[in-house]
This record gives sequence, C-alpha cells and structure tokens, in this order.
Amino acid sequence: MRKKLLLLPVVAGFLFVSCSTMGDYDYTYINQSLDAGLYADAYASVEADNEKIYKSHADVLVNLDKGVLSHYAGEYERSNTELTQAERKIEEYYTKSVTQTISSYLINDNVMDYEGEVFEDVYTNIFMALNYINMGNIEDAFVEIRRFDNKLRVASARYSDLIAQANEESAASGGESVAVPQMEFHNSALARYLSMLLYRSRGQLDSAAIDMKYLDSAFASQPKIYGFPKPRSLEEELAVPAGKARLNILSFTGKAPIKIEEEIRLYSVLGDFYYKIAYPIMVGRNSEIASIQATLIPASLSGSENQVKAFSMEPIESISSIAMDTFSQRQSLIYLRAMIRSITKVSTTAVWGGLADGVSDDGYSAMFSILQLASIITTEATERADVRCSRYFPDLAWVAGITVEPGEYILSIEYKNHSGKTIAQEQESVVVRADGLNLVESICLR
Repeated sequence: MRKKLLLLPVVAGFLFVSCSTMGDYDYTYINQSLDAGLYADAYASVEADNEKIYKSHADVLVNLDKGVLSHYAGEYERSNTELTQAERKIEEYYTKSVTQTISSYLINDNVMDYEGEVFEDVYTNIFMALNYINMGNIEDAFVEIRRFDNKLRVASARYSDLIAQANEESAASGGESVAVPQMEFHNSALARYLSMLLYRSRGQLDSAAIDMKYLDSAFASQPKIYGFPKPRSLEEELAVPAGKARLNILSFTGKAPIKIEEEIRLYSVLGDFYYKIAYPIMVGRNSEIASIQATLIPASLSGSENQVKAFSMEPIESISSIAMDTFSQRQSLIYLRAMIRSITKVSTTAVWGGLADGVSDDGYSAMFSILQLASIITTEATERADVRCSRYFPDLAWVAGITVEPGEYILSIEYKNHSGKTIAQEQESVVVRADGLNLVESICLR
C-alpha cells in the first residue's frame, strides 16, 4: 500500500503534463510571419512544431491550419488536399463524438477527437472555392459554394439534441441546465457574392440576380452578424455595359477569434473545499486594419491623371462575428459537460473524505485523507478547457468592384490603420477581360 501512495505524486505530475493544451504553445514567431505576409514561413513553422502545437486528437486542426496557410501562400492544390482531409475528419469525428463523451466526463474534452466548429467547417468550402477559382476551375468552385449552403442549412440544429441530453444528465447529477441558444447566422453574404460573380462570369445574369437578392437579405435579416452597411459597389455588379470589363477585389484582414480558458470555482456542499469548472470562451483578436484603399492604373499610362482610378474597399463579412455566433450552441454543451464532469470528480473526492472521517484506525484514516488530497490535485490538474481551434482564418472579408476598359493594369492596395497610416501595401499587374471572371484576392492578417 505504501508503494501505491508513493506513486500518487508521480501520477499527479503526469496528469499536469498530459493535460497541457494547444493554448500553452507560444505562437509569437508564427504570428510575426503572418503579419509580415510570410505565409510559407508560417506554414513551415506549423509543420515543424506539429506535435508541440496540436498534441493528440487534433487531425482536423492540423489540416485546417495547414490548408488555410497553403491558400495564403498560393499553394492552391495543396490547400484543397489539406482542407478536404479536414472536412472528412470533421464529419467522421462529429459522428463519433457522442461515444467519446464518456471519456470527456472522466478527464476533459481534450481527450476527444476535435470535431471542428461550425464556422471552421463551412469556411473550409469557401476557401476551397477560392482555390478552384485561382486554378481556373469554375465548375468545382460552384460545387464548394453549394456545399457551403447545404452545411449551413443544417448547422443550427447540430447540437440541439446533445444539449437537451446533457441538460437531463446535469439535472440528474444535481447541476443546472442551460437554454439552447439559437444561431442567427443562416445566410452568408460572402458566399452569395462569390456565387453571383461566378454566374455573371458565365453570362447567367438571372441566376446572378437571385444571388444578389439573397445577399441583400443576408444584411437585412442578420443585423448582429452584419453590423456594417452593404458595400456600395454591389449596386453596379449586374450593370456592366457591353464592351466594358468588371474587376473585383476580395481582401481578407485580421485573424479570426481564438478560445481561451475561463474558470469558476464553486464551494462543495459534500466537503469543505472548492472545486474548479473550466470551459472555453471565444475572444476576438484586434486588427490594425481600419480601411483599405485601392488604385488602378493602366499599364500603358501616358501621363493623364484621368486614367488613374482610386476607390475604397468595404467589408462584406465578419468571420469573427459568425465564429462567435455559431460557437454559442457548442459552448453551452461544453459548459454542461464540464459541470457534470466536475460534480462527478467532487463526489469521488467527498467519498474519500467521508471514509477518512469515518474510520477509527489512524492508518486507514491517513490513507483515505491522502487519497482525498490526490483526488483534489488530480481534479485541479485535469480540469482544463478545450481551447483547440483553428488560428488562421481571417477576421474580415472586404470587397470592391470597378468597371473599366478591358486591358492590363497595375493594381495597388493600401491597408491603413485607425490613424490613416499605410501599414501594408500590395501591388500587382492584372489583365482585365471583358468576358469571364476578373477576381483578385489580397491578404493582410495584421
């Protein structure tokens, strides 16, 4: 028996180490690479530190993060391969998560395969659509937009049954219940925008007009999601004169929210001690970008300033707002699981305390007291929130459109901070054609 008691500190130490999370990793170098636009470097860092960042049960995140970074780096085919793998794992692990819940009650949610958040799942298809657009494959881009829509239709009911079941279990164990939050997000302006551009590029103006109506509805029916005006340039998208060409620009800025650990401590009526409940909350990451200015100059400019066109980009979608809205349902489920888990652990701790107080033999009393202390230490060590999440989706999507004569141009994009200072700039040569899709993508994650 003495040997078993001596093992308790070793076991507790192991639990402290094994319950570390991806939130414990230092992302400084990766974030610096992202801010500098060195996406290949960020990808290399993620690949090199794979095991340090993701621990176990994180196949979804490995492929999500690498897939998004590959897109930024212009590795579109590789990005699609990685995002497809992530998507398949999301479906597999969501189906499997119900059977893994028992394990999470014993330790924490980090022992479960990460199944992805709703926003991670649906935006996988947006980035795959953009990959196909960049590769000139319009048909497969359409497929990904449709798959985005299909996923979004069923997303709102994804966790409702699981929350109802967890509420029953919580009530049975003496815990509280929570209401089932309703997702507001049901229609994506960005998805509609891309679909509209694809239809217009094929001359299917009636279908493009339908997408524009749905885009209008996205802004009108989801004010919490779209807390900014509809981009003014949209009014001209379906009125391009014959012989003219339309150049569209899509920019991604900032970084989507991440999860951090929140904890509360409750007093146990079963024993004279406090216990911890740890659960994740989603927090936004501030972006330096306040405005984006674009300038389009004909490549053959002969000195006439009238040929220089300057225009502003406007936000069309807050991926951060959508991430937080769609996380609300799963957060309720996670909180309930954490409560049930903690009550179970506290009950075990209380049993050891009761046995220590109830025996007359000093040796056994000391043994049970040590087991109670070990239970308290183990509970503290293992009660860690699951803060796993993708870290490289953008915060905001911005758009602009301008009608010009077909030809070759120099496009300059300036990213400005809240003081109006240019903090990043991109410039490239673009050929704008009268027929087809002229979509330029720009990225600044600062």
